[in-house]
Amino acid sequence: MTFSLITLSYHSKAQIERCLSALVAQDAEIIHADNGGDLDMAALAKKFPTVRQMANPVNFGFAVGMNRAVAESAGAWIGLINPDAFIDAGWLNAMKAAIARYPDVKLFTSLQLNAEQPDRLDGAGDALTFFGFPYRAGIGHPVPPHMEIAEVFALCGAHMLIRRDLWDELGGFDEDFFCYCEDADLGFRARLRGERCLFVPQAIVSHIGSASLGVRSDFALYHGYRNRLWLYLKNMPLALLIATFAIHIGLTLLGALKDTLR
Repeated sequence: MTFSLITLSYHSKAQIERCLSALVAQDAEIIHADNGGDLDMAALAKKFPTVRQMANPVNFGFAVGMNRAVAESAGAWIGLINPDAFIDAGWLNAMKAAIARYPDVKLFTSLQLNAEQPDRLDGAGDALTFFGFPYRAGIGHPVPPHMEIAEVFALCGAHMLIRRDLWDELGGFDEDFFCYCEDADLGFRARLRGERCLFVPQAIVSHIGSASLGVRSDFALYHGYRNRLWLYLKNMPLALLIATFAIHIGLTLLGALKDTLR
């Protein structure tokens, strides 16, 4: 098995060296693509000579930037890691063990810890409510003393592993999303094809979250609302769409009103 681990940065000066230091400790091809901002790419190339550096001419967004970086990679398995996500030294070995144990599975996601409060979960795979809203499972809860590999709805784009043949079949990320929910969309489309996604708690990641764009910035709110709606309309099976549409739209409008007042 060969692996390519890819990170895509945007205004990530405060986190990128920690991220790359964790990546180069793994036995894999490492690619760092940058969508612009505040990085000295020449200095990074000198400090991390084994990392392939790609400087994009403009901010392509997460979906396009990752698709372009993946197209330049060679591994049979593709790992996508956010610049504010720092993988544990044993992350790739844990993923390899899961692949060997579940050879029919092509999607894996990690145990995500809050970087500021490591005793708290920042996510345990992505989930979807009955009414079509994606969320990170377990976020904010204390880390359980014992967790097993388990099936989850979808992978989290901050730290995911996907087999290349499935990535190619799915066409990578849907570039209309630009940023946010493209990971849930990828996982949703895989589920509709009959694929499973496994959460691997032995593959540990510390995650800051929204380090580049802010949790409740205008950008994050706009793309969050737009992309959650697009994810729902694009992927929800027709029978469920009909059954849930009124409540989904009602909850979306209620949330938008609350954020407008805030």
